[in-house]
Amino acid sequence: MQYFRITQETDFERIGKYPQVKELKIGFHEARASQWGKITSWKTEEDIPDLNNFILHSKSKLTDNLSNNFVIESSGLFISQKCKEVFNEFIVNGSFYPLTIHKPDEKYEYHFLWYEMGGKSKINCKDSDFIEFNTIEKEYGKTIKICDFEDYKIKFRKLYTEKEDWDIIPKTLKFKRHFDITPAFRIGLICSEEVKNAIEGNQLTGFDFRPLDVEILFD
Repeated sequence: MQYFRITQETDFERIGKYPQVKELKIGFHEARASQWGKITSWKTEEDIPDLNNFILHSKSKLTDNLSNNFVIESSGLFISQKCKEVFNEFIVNGSFYPLTIHKPDEKYEYHFLWYEMGGKSKINCKDSDFIEFNTIEKEYGKTIKICDFEDYKIKFRKLYTEKEDWDIIPKTLKFKRHFDITPAFRIGLICSEEVKNAIEGNQLTGFDFRPLDVEILFD
């Protein structure tokens, strides 16, 4: 099964202004907007800020996947109702929450797709493969076995101490269960080819895709 990284459209001719959503109808503190900076530590719905007072930039076009100034695509997406209906046909590693986008005289019902950054809790590290990577020379080193993400941190710090320009990146990621759409460690949000085809077939806007050089597997 081929998988792709989902990215947000940045072509101004298609989206108008980037980011498309930048402001709030209410005050920063009233909207609990500081919570966006703590998104990696969200645990319950009470951690989620106000989702009903976003303003579409006057020069932006309304797309099904909206770029915004609040959350990056590795942690969540602002998607249209039409997009959610398409996603509902697939297995999504994330949760949907109602969200409202405002224009001066109109409002649009959207959804916030929130997911764990990297999908770490759903990844089987022991059955995944990681590899050393020289970020300057763009060359690969030795394959490394990782027990869990604490082990990853230890081995990354050791490698960085010994070779400052080296990183550890996934070569194969194995998930504990199947997903059609999921965040993936060190990659971002990924989707199957079937999801990509459904997005394109339903003419959903605001999406772009990148092929992966990481093999995605499932238990």
